[in-house]
Amino acid sequence: MIILALDALDSDMITRYECKNLKQVEYGQTNLSDFQLERTVVLWASFLTGKNMEPRIPIETQWQFKLKPEETFLSSFKSYKGVDVPAFSLKEKNHAEERRLLKNFFDKESGVEEYDELVWKNHDENKKDFFNSLGHFDVVLGYFDLADAIGHLSFGIPEKMRRVYMELDEMMRETKSSLDDFTLAISDHGMKEVGRYGDHSRNGFYSTNRRLGLSLPRITDFYDLLKGGA
Repeated sequence: MIILALDALDSDMITRYECKNLKQVEYGQTNLSDFQLERTVVLWASFLTGKNMEPRIPIETQWQFKLKPEETFLSSFKSYKGVDVPAFSLKEKNHAEERRLLKNFFDKESGVEEYDELVWKNHDENKKDFFNSLGHFDVVLGYFDLADAIGHLSFGIPEKMRRVYMELDEMMRETKSSLDDFTLAISDHGMKEVGRYGDHSRNGFYSTNRRLGLSLPRITDFYDLLKGGA
């Protein structure tokens, strides 16, 4: 089983940039109406556990929150690999540095170019870890924050976002051609334009390479499906 956890992958943007590979056999928008806020750590923790984790994760310490393997669907498998997954296997130093440069940008202490360079560097590291893991575990769950991280400062800049979505679409193509496993692509939330910037929205996305008959699934609905081996 292969899962691409694509932070802020927006269903409208997939259509706008004609991401044919991300549109697998079944695809559509997710339902986030159970949540008060579209918080990254909360949504991925809820995806992993099949429960709404919003009450358990304080905003102030959300990036320190970590689940035990037995709390997640991953524990149902003999072997699994989670690449940089929030609330589970997050590469804390990489994300702390991204947040630092994001703050520096708004404090006018550094430019967007330095921030973008780091985000792409971290993405390439995760991409390498992800593809090197395929075929070696029962489940590989790879997390990529590219659309979210670049989008926060540049969602209103089409040439930047096109590059992001083309990269993620190409990753989906490479994933599908590497193994004939059940493949899920899913985002925690979407993104909306605020001038040149981007903010979280409820316009999340999912796609699978098998027809499951889902309609506006909640992010917590995937727990039982994945625990059962899809």
